[in-house]
Amino acid sequence: MKSNRFQIHELTPINLYKNLHEDLLWSMLDDGLLETIDKIKEVFPLGTMTCNNYHWGGDRGWSGIRTKDSKYYSRGSQHSIGKACDFVFSAYTAKEVRDYIIENQDEFPYIGGIEMGTDWLHIDSRAKVNGKIKLFYPG
Repeated sequence: MKSNRFQIHELTPINLYKNLHEDLLWSMLDDGLLETIDKIKEVFPLGTMTCNNYHWGGDRGWSGIRTKDSKYYSRGSQHSIGKACDFVFSAYTAKEVRDYIIENQDEFPYIGGIEMGTDWLHIDSRAKVNGKIKLFYPG
């Protein structure tokens, strides 16, 4: 599966983007995550929804898949297995988007985890616990 609203370089780090075929990169990302990020962009259409922006000279490069090259790498992270992305928005706050998702969980069946208390939106497609999204804080 591929995203309809994001290009592969927006979801993968530069080291993978430069060295692996695009089809392989897409296969490294969870289908539920890809469906979810497209749905979020559909619900929040104004402005930008940025994961990685290194392709355009930006400073974000590890907000999708993370490899051992990343200072943010954690073996147990959902990012390390292609099941998590962090986003910043130009027209919405992360809290606005988080609150909407939490209040409308049925619209986002593949979100299993949301990081709270951050200036970015972290979502992941881990399994839900008792049908609910796990809300957690950094640390």
